[in-house]
Amino acid sequence: MSVERLERIVGKAVPILFDQIEGGRVPVQSEASLQLHLGRIIATVADLEMVSARETFSIELEKPLGERSGRGRLDIWFRLTTADDRDWRCAMELKFFKKASQAEPVNRHKALLDVARLETCGDVADVGFMLIATDHPHYVDWNAYSPDTADFDFRHGRRYDAGYAMTYRTPGSALKSITLRNDYEFLWTDATQRLRYLLLRVPVHEHQISAVTLGLKR
Repeated sequence: MSVERLERIVGKAVPILFDQIEGGRVPVQSEASLQLHLGRIIATVADLEMVSARETFSIELEKPLGERSGRGRLDIWFRLTTADDRDWRCAMELKFFKKASQAEPVNRHKALLDVARLETCGDVADVGFMLIATDHPHYVDWNAYSPDTADFDFRHGRRYDAGYAMTYRTPGSALKSITLRNDYEFLWTDATQRLRYLLLRVPVHEHQISAVTLGLKR
């Protein structure tokens, strides 16, 4: 039941963030500022969500996923502890793709790589969310992608079927294939006159430590 509360917190906080951007209350020019302001709003919404004097809330930005694990950091992680002393945890990754960056195919790979990493966060989270914001139609409703990078597609209305290996076929590229564990449907929201966003719920699974992760030789 409290996973639903985590979902409500995120579901309320994200639209408020973009309303504040549109209204000029908060300036967001980078991924870091998006992260900072969303974290602030999540904390406020979570405080309103708590109903018992025994409930507590905590939030971390750039939370490490274990020392020497090679898993990096989570952009936003928060925990709601309910009156029965049960911890309910949410992991979030953010991407802010600006048209001026001109790195579209690689950015699409980066975003889906973050989704794949969120899927492995079952040891630190009960649910995950991927938030992508952009001022570029390339990610949202572009007519067509190059066949070499077409696998990495989260345009509005597109679907991904679990287990399909997305391959980056550009000659000379060292980017690895990505296979996700869950089915997804990608639905974008018109947030402001300039920005649109994709908020994707990511079911999480236990992280499986392999010999490669540990740096062991086979």
